[in-house]
Amino acid sequence: MNAILAVSFLVAAGMLGGLVARRLRLPSVTGNIIVGVLIGPHVFKLLSHEIVYQTLQPISEIALSLIAVTIASHLRIRRMAGEKFQFFFVALLQVSGAFAAVFFATRLLLDEWMPAMLLACIAVSTAPAATLAVIKETEAKGQLVKTLLSVVALDNVLAIVLYVVVSFQVGGAIQGGHAASFQVLVLDVARVLGMSLLLGIVVSVALLFLSRWMREKSHYVASIMLAIFFTTGISTWLHISPLLPNMTVGFLISNLSPLRREILTALEDIEPLIFISFFTLAGTHLDVSLLPQMGLLGIVYVLARYGGKLVASFVAAFLIRFPASVRNNLGFCLIPQAGVAIGLLVAVQENQLFSAYEPLITAVVLASIVISELSGPVIVKKVLVHTGEAGQEGSRLFGIVPRKGIVVPLRSVEKWAVIEELVDYAMGVYGLAAEQRDSLLSSVIEREKSLSTGIGKGIAIPHGTISQGRSIMGVLGVKPEGIDFHSLDGGKTRIVILMIIPENCFRDHLRVLAEISKVMSRPEVVEQVMRSRDQEAVYHVLFSEEKQPRDYFSEVDSSKG
Repeated sequence: MNAILAVSFLVAAGMLGGLVARRLRLPSVTGNIIVGVLIGPHVFKLLSHEIVYQTLQPISEIALSLIAVTIASHLRIRRMAGEKFQFFFVALLQVSGAFAAVFFATRLLLDEWMPAMLLACIAVSTAPAATLAVIKETEAKGQLVKTLLSVVALDNVLAIVLYVVVSFQVGGAIQGGHAASFQVLVLDVARVLGMSLLLGIVVSVALLFLSRWMREKSHYVASIMLAIFFTTGISTWLHISPLLPNMTVGFLISNLSPLRREILTALEDIEPLIFISFFTLAGTHLDVSLLPQMGLLGIVYVLARYGGKLVASFVAAFLIRFPASVRNNLGFCLIPQAGVAIGLLVAVQENQLFSAYEPLITAVVLASIVISELSGPVIVKKVLVHTGEAGQEGSRLFGIVPRKGIVVPLRSVEKWAVIEELVDYAMGVYGLAAEQRDSLLSSVIEREKSLSTGIGKGIAIPHGTISQGRSIMGVLGVKPEGIDFHSLDGGKTRIVILMIIPENCFRDHLRVLAEISKVMSRPEVVEQVMRSRDQEAVYHVLFSEEKQPRDYFSEVDSSKG
């Protein structure tokens, strides 16, 4: 099978697995991974060992680099404010907890301390790809997501630095019977970090310079892909992890470029393809036959890793007084492990000094990755749903209509009845006081009688006022067969967007109207909404048209649906 056919087969199988997983209410990434396991060289052998480990290997490297850029781009210093040191403290403590738990637990079963230290070093890493994929799929946002993304990004930086330190310690002990000196360790860590930061800075400066002449989306797509390709290629050539340089690129562009939105959202349309390819390919690497071979050492490794992360993250979040939703759940979201752990495992395999321990470490780590990759994304999704953060990202269309504020289809068939239906629906969505209902309805009707809000092209935007509120609220109703709303163009109205405007927010309503007009003025969008059969479908049509950049670090309004 040639490379092009292999990629086609990989993506098709991954899409199918993702669709089946969604039907079963599982994360798409879980379906991608399971299908990858089945088609890979360890089960049905539809993709050979050579294709998986050689021909398609660049896909994993590029995808992981893109994910590194994406995660780091959410680390906006201005929005993190005083929390950046708190995030670092949590990351440092949970890395230390996982390292200590795995080292001491596995040391009890091993004759030497060296393999226990290498296992502990690999155990601290968390899979950024699986975590980010579940967050995006569930459209989650909140304090837990904000903390999780920061901790995962810092976790993997610390894991790479820790591996440099541990590998020198263990290598020195094997060679000369004693560990490397502190000065040697510091110099090597400085070398790795220095090269990574320098490469990331150089690429970021070049990208910032080129962005001055960019005018179209295609320019941004080409430039960010070029930056990722170049950074990953040079990193491989220098024998350093591409994760750190690419994270540097994402961080600097996000914090320094006035065109950060255009650059960092340029790849949104192809992200699903990249995620499907990466996770399906990751599945092909997993050898489930290793599970019976992991033995007591493997079980202890998995339990110690999970326990160390759970306890340490809870203690850290408790000490800095993070809310209970973070304290009680962060550790569960740190279970996924794959890309970085595999990279560190490859480093162990390629180091001749560790050859005596390599078979043992490989069997334990790969078996652990099989377990964590199959169970981790499911656990992360359940936690995000449980904490109520799933569905919060971009949850208000046009800044006013939450996901649950969509009615498909409207039951009423006459203009005034539709307005009353939407007012009653809004009362339930926003939990407005019963005594506000009549005054709100009267306000909307009075405004409508003075001049029809049917703006034409099948759209009407009736609105009324209430005495006070935090922001403009809205609900959206769809009536495919249309109703007579006395529109300006004389046509029937099929989409009705009711705006509820607090008196203290009246100046914002022109901005909202502009947002609505920008999206709904396109006939193809209205047609897509008309073809949508339920609330979820309408939401995704309009949300994708708005193309709002993801911002996991801004405050979440608890009133949003």
